[in-house]
Amino acid sequence: MALSDFPAGLAEKIAAMGPNFNNEVLGATRALYLPLVKGQSASEITISPDLAYGSDPRQKLDLYRPHGSNLPILVYIPGGGFVGGDKNADGTFYPNLGIYFARHGWLTIIANYRLAPAHPWPAGAQDVASVIGWARANAPSHGGDPNRVFLFGQSAGASHAATYLFNSDFHPAGGAGITAAILMSGVYRVGANPGPNMIAYYGADESQYQARSAISHAAKSKVPLLLSLAEYDPPGLAIPTFELAAAVTARDGKSPQFIWQQGHNHVSTVLSLGSGQEDVGGRIREFLSGF
Repeated sequence: MALSDFPAGLAEKIAAMGPNFNNEVLGATRALYLPLVKGQSASEITISPDLAYGSDPRQKLDLYRPHGSNLPILVYIPGGGFVGGDKNADGTFYPNLGIYFARHGWLTIIANYRLAPAHPWPAGAQDVASVIGWARANAPSHGGDPNRVFLFGQSAGASHAATYLFNSDFHPAGGAGITAAILMSGVYRVGANPGPNMIAYYGADESQYQARSAISHAAKSKVPLLLSLAEYDPPGLAIPTFELAAAVTARDGKSPQFIWQQGHNHVSTVLSLGSGQEDVGGRIREFLSGF
């Protein structure tokens, strides 16, 4: 990976935003990538939107199917700060991601999940479990291989994915049902003085935080991991990935695969997929293709 992978001038504009994340940074980063991902072709991709995997209105997923059979399955869980976010709020992001991976041969699922405060912990992990169950049960009729399911979560989506992955309380009888997982810029520990979004999801009872933190259960999982972090992730969103890498290293006696995404901020990583900029997408595909 190198800054030369970025279109001219784009890395400098992201760097100027600094290690920050808020609605202004989100909007500015979207504006940078919008004209680039709009050029991505969805030809020969069948898109099935808003398939229900549960009874709640938020329990919907979009399916991106390429031609072929026995396709590996990629389940993507987007971010949103535990209290917001949507798989297709603006019609461009995150369909860019679904189309990108489908074009490269993955049957791709992008799923919404229930939100706090109406649906606090462990609703997110429960919904990840339901999406994985839906994928394994229904993917064969869409050309997917239920024995090759990959889980990819970003930001709050990575937190929910990690909770599901590490805590066997959320697994069906046969186990997690995951071949490998990508966790990108998530929060894996509920620390002291959490922000209002974290309290809305994890609750205000500090005595519950250790048990509700995904990292507390990391030793129970042997699923191969790719951990990903952006150069301009804010410290509060960067430190948890280093902590998780340390916990996984202690668990396995070797370090996990890890990407430091040079030049990227908290969202430019996933927004870049399908833009023609391959530093993020190429590395993720390299990891997925190893299984």
